[in-house]
Amino acid sequence: MTIVELRRRRPEDASVETLARIYAPDPDGPAVIEPVDPADREWVEFILSSAGVTGSRGRSLSLADGEAYVRALPQSFRGSRLWAEEIAEDPNA
Repeated sequence: MTIVELRRRRPEDASVETLARIYAPDPDGPAVIEPVDPADREWVEFILSSAGVTGSRGRSLSLADGEAYVRALPQSFRGSRLWAEEIAEDPNA
């Protein structure tokens, strides 16, 4: 299972803050968004669902695409202030 974190650089002090973890617990199921602060759920889900995430074959992906969506996030979110970063992969998954 691939786990990706959505991170941002805070404008106040340039420190890095993790906003959410995204993963697909079931290989055939949708990706799950786990915000660090539950109060941020709505806007984090909005950012992740409204931005275009493109898979390896140029196909547009959504949370429903599960693992493929999670794997594509780091290529789609690569900004200097907001980015997605793969943090773990379970070799047994």
